[in-house]
Amino acid sequence: MARTGLGRIRTGLAEFSTSNQWRRLRPVLFSIVVILFGLIWFAPIFWIISISFKPNSVAALYPVTWIPRPFTLENYETILLHPTRGVDIVRSFGISAFVCSAVVAGVLLLSTPAAYAFARLKFRGRDTIFWLMVATLALPVQMFIVPVYVILDRVDWVNTLKALIFPPLGPAFALFVLRQFMLAVSTETEEAARLDGCNRLQVLWYVVVPQIRPALVSVGLITFLNTWNDFLWPLIVIYDRDIYPLTLALNDVRSAYHFTFEAGTVMASYVVAVIPVVVLFYFAKNHLIRGISLTGTGSTM
Repeated sequence: MARTGLGRIRTGLAEFSTSNQWRRLRPVLFSIVVILFGLIWFAPIFWIISISFKPNSVAALYPVTWIPRPFTLENYETILLHPTRGVDIVRSFGISAFVCSAVVAGVLLLSTPAAYAFARLKFRGRDTIFWLMVATLALPVQMFIVPVYVILDRVDWVNTLKALIFPPLGPAFALFVLRQFMLAVSTETEEAARLDGCNRLQVLWYVVVPQIRPALVSVGLITFLNTWNDFLWPLIVIYDRDIYPLTLALNDVRSAYHFTFEAGTVMASYVVAVIPVVVLFYFAKNHLIRGISLTGTGSTM
């Protein structure tokens, strides 16, 4: 009897799974699950934003109130207009923006022609050199900290912005992504450009680069995010507070205001640090998604 009942249950579930009701219900359940996970992911972010608009006297009170009451901008005024306790977020914001812009420009200017060489030019050991460089992606970044620091110390670049700009140039990730896109570019258009009198650099600039724009945007945005969020390397090579990038300044904000229970000021600094990332992703999201989805698929459309 038990086996018969179990068989009937299995048969009923099988019939339900193939029925029209299940087909209609499945998208609804999927949407509900996605919304729930989205709310769980966004809740801490919304809480940070909410606290940044609360007075420090009520910012850390429990139970948590999601809507800031009373609403105030004094935390942002403290961080942006009246910096105290040796922390200047605006100056560090500008330093990080300059460093990130320089790193992104350097990575794209160096990686693009290098990727073109690996994709189109034929020379001895080309594939071996390329895959050895790609293999470095499997190595932990911590392996390179000591040797790079020694090199920078010998050229007297420690505690300068050069120590933040030059070491990240030429990453293997950018080389790999750009090369994969260039392999998907039709060689017929390049040959036509060569027949019209273009040299290699002109072919790269006028023919190849316009077709790999999604990859360039993806590499640039990912490079910007990595540089903007980097904390360990600036902590090692930068000592002078006058040239602190934003990540080190945020650490100072936490140390300066956290122990006096000024959570609103701390959260306001975090929100300010996230704004450029959100703005960049908003304007570049289409290129970023296309660049990541088409990498290595043999398509540039």
